[in-house]
Formats: sequence, structure tokens, C-alpha cells
Amino acid sequence: MTAKLVTPGEEYLQSYLDACRGFKSHNVTLFILDDPDTFDEWRYSIFKKLEDQRLGIGLPEGYVPASTFWLVENGEFIGVGNIRHRLNENLERFGGHIGYAIRYDKWGLSYGTLQLRLLLEKAAELKIERALITCNEDNAASSRVIEKNGGVYQDTIDNVIDNVPHRTKRYWVKTPILC
Repeated sequence: MTAKLVTPGEEYLQSYLDACRGFKSHNVTLFILDDPDTFDEWRYSIFKKLEDQRLGIGLPEGYVPASTFWLVENGEFIGVGNIRHRLNENLERFGGHIGYAIRYDKWGLSYGTLQLRLLLEKAAELKIERALITCNEDNAASSRVIEKNGGVYQDTIDNVIDNVPHRTKRYWVKTPILC
């Protein structure tokens, strides 16, 4: 694979929009991408919004600064990953340091494992020595991705997210030591 992490950019926007459409048409709600039906509303603000999130500017209450990266290959958007720069009480229960998603038509092709490995390298650059990563208890694919990247299972806890009960598995992963 020649996929790499990049800062989100205009050159991948159409491909990102296609991925948003794929998530919506397949009712994927585990990780929410932007709504393709409102593209005209967010197309010119998405990159500033992501940069503001990275810098911690104008964050809603309870949010922490987060860096967003897009996994791309041959000019095509493959996936998105977010690294939260620190944890708060809510992120310790659900979300953790790193969240990620692969576009629907690329599921099962090992991109998730690659993307998480690359995100762990970025987390190390942000001085995160151990990253908390969570997933729904019934998301076997995400559990495998985390475990393939050295995730050590901590526990499974009960959460209520948007008034819906969830069982959340929590893992810790050491980030690579960078020279």
C-alpha cells in the first residue's frame, strides 16, 4: 500500500464527499462524516474548522484540541483520523485519544490497521506516550485493528451516548518512540 496521512486539503475534497455519500447511503453511524446533502454549506469552511479544532479555537464546551488527518492513496480519500491532544472525563469513557474511519467501499482491505499505525506515529509527535482508543463492544473489526497495533485491553464499560446505551471497550496503545 502506498497510502499516507495528509493534512486535509482541497485536492481530496471531491473524494471525501464521495466517502460521505457512501457512509450516508449505507447508514453508517459509528463515525460521522459530514452530511453530503449540505456540502454547499460546509465545503468552504471545512478546512478552517479543522484548523481551529487543532488550535483549540472556538471549541464547544467539553471538547479538546484535536488534529485531523486524511488517509489518501493515489489522490483518493481513504479514511479520516482524529487525534485528541489530551483526555477529559468524557473522552476517558468514550472516544479516547484517537478516532478513525475508513470509507465504506474500502472496508476489509487492511486500511484501518495501516491508518491507526500512522495515527499512532502522529500521536507520538504530539508527545502522547500512551494512547487510549475505544470502540463499541460489538465492533469486532475495530477491536482487531486496535489489537494488531499493540492495543492492550483495559476493560468494557457502560456508556450512554446520545441517549443510547453502549458497551465500550477501552484499550491502551504505546506510541512509537520517535528519534
